Amino acid sequence: MDNEPFRGEENLESWLDRHHVDVIRTQATNLEGVAVGKYCNRRKFTKTLTHGHAISDMSLAMDLAGTLHLTLWHDFRHKTLGDIALKPDLDTLIPDGNDPNLGHCICDFVQVDGTPINLCPRTNLKRLVREIADMGYEVKATCELEFYLFNDSFNDARRKKYQNLEAVGASKLKTIYYLRNAYHAKTFMDEVTKRLDWYGIDWEGWSDENGVGQVELNLNPSDPVTIADTTVRTKQVIYEVAVDFDMSVTFMAHPIPGFSSGMHMHHSLTKNGEAVFYDADKPDNYSDLLRHWVGGMIKTMPGAVSYLCPTINSYRRLTEFSAPPLTATWGEENKSCALRLISRSADLTRVEHRLGAGDLNPYLGLAVILAGGIAGLRHQIAPPDEFNHIAWGLPESFKRLPRTITTAAEALGNDSYLKEILGAPEVEYWIKTRKLEWFSFHTEGGDPDAKQPTPWEYARYFEIV
Repeated sequence: MDNEPFRGEENLESWLDRHHVDVIRTQATNLEGVAVGKYCNRRKFTKTLTHGHAISDMSLAMDLAGTLHLTLWHDFRHKTLGDIALKPDLDTLIPDGNDPNLGHCICDFVQVDGTPINLCPRTNLKRLVREIADMGYEVKATCELEFYLFNDSFNDARRKKYQNLEAVGASKLKTIYYLRNAYHAKTFMDEVTKRLDWYGIDWEGWSDENGVGQVELNLNPSDPVTIADTTVRTKQVIYEVAVDFDMSVTFMAHPIPGFSSGMHMHHSLTKNGEAVFYDADKPDNYSDLLRHWVGGMIKTMPGAVSYLCPTINSYRRLTEFSAPPLTATWGEENKSCALRLISRSADLTRVEHRLGAGDLNPYLGLAVILAGGIAGLRHQIAPPDEFNHIAWGLPESFKRLPRTITTAAEALGNDSYLKEILGAPEVEYWIKTRKLEWFSFHTEGGDPDAKQPTPWEYARYFEIV
């Protein structure tokens, strides 16, 4: 790289000179969706580009509390506690914009010799995108971020044990799109979007959401890996602005009574620039490819819940008539279904997956969604009939999706399609981590009978996910 052009510069060193970058913050996203990394001086960063710089293997093998996985194992790990590495993806290198000497670069988890690690969420998503490309298709995807914003600082929130926080807004009513509520968040969001602009993150818009103090931020579509990178970067920006403003935010799925936070994921497929989900010769505009793609996502949805709703708190979101889907259903412009199809024109045709919780790992969430679609194409899976009614409040005889972290893990364990496509060792390891999360909740003070989030959930999730 020393002698190769880099983004219009003579080489990487000249790019770093021009942007006055002396320190690079590297980051990778672990299984829990948490960004981990280091602040590297420029010499260290450039010297270790080929194979990456060392980090303990526990960074990819620990729970949200930082407890090392010792009772479950994956073959990427050493027999004793050892090092792996963070290998920078220079396509993601950017200057900070706010800190004049700082740059940022997203990395993949690799072995110290640079060998890929299959358990790395970003690596696995890249593999699925390549698989779809080998079929001749391109994927575009985007995420909708929902979070709660409070006037209390994180320190104050901790002192108050996360109770009775002052939500930002004009009203305590559970409204949506109200500009008077949004106005109270505007100064905060102005700073967020300014920093996103510095990062080159293409955002579409933001608005007041249903919950008291809830905000939604929409990102413009890109390829799945880039949109996952963008999502984790955006979450970090939102957190940092909150710290700088003496406020607090949380991406917990269900932090307060009322509406919860989700992460809806939209995606579409094209071939040579043409929408392949759309077929103008069909009465409903649904191509045969789309039907198989949807069929695979519906078939694998019970198992996919485990990745899309990863925490104990995620499942507090799954209640009737509260926006999240509870059934493996699909329908045109039907927001009560798990899959909402938009097919009114070729340019707009896409699938909105509405099941994901606000605390999911975007790399794993997108990967399990794409894996379902790939299974549908590979095995020619036909979808069930389109659901043309409200999919909430259905009779008990209508099968629901898993509603707990353990039943979702069990459904994933029974899904041969997801194991086939995501990799059986990786799926099995994930299942064990969900069982460990359940065990930690039940042995460290969580109350399984509590109707609202417990102190254990707030301490574990409020500031970290």
